[in-house]
Parts: sequence; C-alpha cells; structure tokens
Amino acid sequence: MADRENLVYGRNAVLEAARAGRVVRVLVAERLEPDPRLAELRRLARVEEVPAERVAALAQGAHQGVVAELRPRRYLSLRELLAAEPTLLLALDGVEDPQNLGAILRSAEAAGADGVILPERRTAPLSGAAVKASSGASEHLRICRVAGLPSTISELKRAGIWCAALDPRGELLAWEFDLRQRSCLVVGGEGAGVHRLVRERCDVRLRLPMVGRVASLNASAAAAALLYEVARQRFPSPHVGEGRVGAER
Repeated sequence: MADRENLVYGRNAVLEAARAGRVVRVLVAERLEPDPRLAELRRLARVEEVPAERVAALAQGAHQGVVAELRPRRYLSLRELLAAEPTLLLALDGVEDPQNLGAILRSAEAAGADGVILPERRTAPLSGAAVKASSGASEHLRICRVAGLPSTISELKRAGIWCAALDPRGELLAWEFDLRQRSCLVVGGEGAGVHRLVRERCDVRLRLPMVGRVASLNASAAAAALLYEVARQRFPSPHVGEGRVGAER
C-alpha cells in the first residue's frame, strides 16, 4: 500500500475519491454487512477483501472497514485556476489542523466554491484525515497551491476578483458587503487568524457578529457561515440583496 499521504479511509470519503477517479485500489475488511456504498465501490474500483486488522493498521482513525490507495493529487497553478473564470474562491491562511481543513473543504464544496487556494507553508497536509473530515468533498474541488498568499491576493485583484478577509475586527459585517461579485474569501487559522500582510492586501475585512460570551468561532464554523452568506446573497428571496457595498472598485 502507498505511504499515508496517499491513503484515505471511511466509506464516504473513499467512495467520493472513487467517483472522482483517484482510487488505485480499495481494501475492505472481511465480513462487513451489505452497504450500497460498498456495492458502488466494487463497480468503480479494484476492491480486495482483507482481515479487519490490516485495514485498522493502515487507517488513522474511524475507518468503517474501508481504506483506499489514491493516485497522487494534482494541484492547479493559480493561472490554471483563474483560467476557469471562478466567481467564488476560498483562500486559507494558516489552517494547520487537518480536521478543520477537511471541514472547511466540505463547506466550500457544498456552498459551490469554484476552488480553494492553499499556501505551501503553514497549512495542514491534505492527508487521509483531512479527506475523511471533508467526507470526500475535497475530491471534487479545484485545489491550488501557491508559494505565498500576499502575492496571490495581488494577482487575484488584478484579475478582477474582490478579496475579503474574515477578521473579528473587520470594518463591515459580512452582509454589508456585496458578495455577489467575483470574490475570494480569506479565512485564517485558529488563534492567529488572517496574517497582517494578507489582511492589508485584501480589499475589505469582514466580521461575523458575536453576541454571546465566546470571543470567536473556530475556523471551520466561521468559514461555513461566511460561505453561506455568499449563497444567501447570490440566491436571494425577492427584494433581498439590494444596496450592497463594493459594487465598483
């Protein structure tokens, strides 16, 4: 079997990887109960039944009796990502926890993001743990790796994309900015949030209201809230979404 960076486990995550054409082979624990997901896996990929102990030795967490070897992921360049004319991108700045990374990718795919930008440094690897936390959503996203976010933000702006950093001290609430225009949402990691130079390069800093006693949401919850504010603005009920800030640069 491949090294752990190319392993994914859990029935949903493995099935989504197989649907995306990335699975080399699947190991399934012997004597599992029938499951439509397992039946589909057998149609999509080469499946071997092995002792449950072998699956457990390869997986890093709750595996549901399934582990798969994946083909190496191909990351897009920024030029390739922009060539697809995205209208909604998500950039992650310092998200170093695989569970948070996976949860954010799941929300991004569900909310219709056209791609996710990850810096080469200060980012959790897109490992089996992250793929499982995304429930396989990571396999359906365009993912771009960049050397540094500050210069990337500048390139996005030159391409006509508004860049909005999520910042607890932001000057606007999320719904006060027009997120119907081509946008890149920048979300920071736990603790440090979006780094200073990245914040300064962005067009605007948006905040989510905190009316309870806790000071902030974790990165994955905050990203989900902001992504769905984009969805709310872009697919509004009648008379919703007028009078937003930032319609012109």
